[in-house]
Amino acid sequence: MAMTAPASSCTHQAWRSGVTSAAFSARKQQALVLLLAQQLIEAQFERADRPGSERLWQEAAALEIDPERIVHLMYSGLEGNDRPALIAEDEAWIHRTTQASQRRWGLLHLHRNRRARRPAPSLSPA
Repeated sequence: MAMTAPASSCTHQAWRSGVTSAAFSARKQQALVLLLAQQLIEAQFERADRPGSERLWQEAAALEIDPERIVHLMYSGLEGNDRPALIAEDEAWIHRTTQASQRRWGLLHLHRNRRARRPAPSLSPA
C-alpha cells in the first residue's frame, strides 16, 4: 500500500498561501544573507576572529551569494541584531541593483545595434 501525504500537509499549502517557489527561494536566500551578514559583523567587528570570518566568507562563496550584498549590509551602519532594518536595507539593495542591471542591459543593447558611422572610403587618390 502506497503512503501519501494528507491533503492538509505542507506540500499542498504553498499554492494556497500564494507563495511561489521563486519567492520562497528568494526569501530563503535572503535569510542566508542576513544570517551570514550578522555572523560576519560579529566575527569581524566584535571579536576580530579572522579564521571565523574567513570560514564564513568561504561559506558565502560556496552558496554563490554576491559578496557585495553582504558587504553592503555589514557597512550599512545598522546594528547586526536589528533584523527588520537589515531586511529593509537588503530589499533596497536588491531593488537598486536590479534596476541598474536592467538599465545597463538596455544601454548595451542600444549601442550594439548602432553601426559605426565611418566616412566612405574615397575612390580618388589623394
